[in-house]
Amino acid sequence: MTPDDVKAIAAAYETAKPINKGDIRSLVAGYRSDANPDWERLAKGTKKLWSDALDRVLDRWANVPLRLWSDPRMVTQVVKWRDEMKDTPRAADTRIASLNRLLAYGRLRGLVTINVAADIPTIYQGGHRAEVIWTQEDFDHFAEAAQQPVWDAIRLASMTGLRRQDLVTLRWSDIGEFAVQITALKKSAGKRRRVVVPIIPGLEDLLADLRTRTRKPGVDTVLVTMHGTSWTVSGLNSSIQTTRNNAREIIGHDAKGKPIYGRHYLAYEDDEGKKKWKRLHDVRGTFATKLMTIPGARLTDREIAEVMGWEVEQVAEIRRRYVDDAAIVVALGKRLANIDVNQTVN
Repeated sequence: MTPDDVKAIAAAYETAKPINKGDIRSLVAGYRSDANPDWERLAKGTKKLWSDALDRVLDRWANVPLRLWSDPRMVTQVVKWRDEMKDTPRAADTRIASLNRLLAYGRLRGLVTINVAADIPTIYQGGHRAEVIWTQEDFDHFAEAAQQPVWDAIRLASMTGLRRQDLVTLRWSDIGEFAVQITALKKSAGKRRRVVVPIIPGLEDLLADLRTRTRKPGVDTVLVTMHGTSWTVSGLNSSIQTTRNNAREIIGHDAKGKPIYGRHYLAYEDDEGKKKWKRLHDVRGTFATKLMTIPGARLTDREIAEVMGWEVEQVAEIRRRYVDDAAIVVALGKRLANIDVNQTVN
């Protein structure tokens, strides 16, 4: 916002009684304080994400008086700020969302009369992360590059759909006869969500294999590192990223016998044609396809969405893209093969 913008908006309030003499800086301080229960309920990682975004809000708006935020015309300034960040759309959306939460906090406390950051459309359109999965080819190439503990984590993720925070803290006591039951570390709407995952065919064999791993005394997590200790979230994430980046196709060898690498596996193109890396989180999509294809189970999209903690529409899109379409192509291939056989016979 330019000085002229501020002056233009302030001119309309020259004779009006200010609602509050504070500014955005004081509002942020109140929002991030221990006295705000909404802030206190957030998980540590979420706090960092929103706090970083709020710092960017302060960079832009710190000294703008709160009384100006009760003017509907401020929405144009917020949209202008969003548009200036169009080259980093995801960051732009996060910062607008943080401003939205901040002003909602202020409105509920009578510090502003409206929330001019509400209902502003997002600008990030690419990715569709929930619709990306790991294919069998991805798993095969990852396995070739992975050390056993990292491969264990990927296999367990594909058989349970657990998020990385829950993977590293999963304990043997969480494994029941028919289901895995834990309290998810990731909060949903300010509450820790109870995760119940059915034991699907193949999971018991995997768990039996994981029980054979060497563990240090007192370590009772299902997954362990090469040293027999429990994983940390950052440690597992870093190891998976390194392994993923090394999972490359060998297309030849140079004069000294060293491999020449071609394209990377575990990558995909977003809607804008940009190369993106698949992540551990995308293995959850693979687990969803396993639930869809359990022989005789015939789970509905709603039942799978309940297990995954997703919207039904997300499950339906994965089913359409990776299960139903594949079945159609396979059936078409069989028909074409039969036509070829019949023509040969005739």
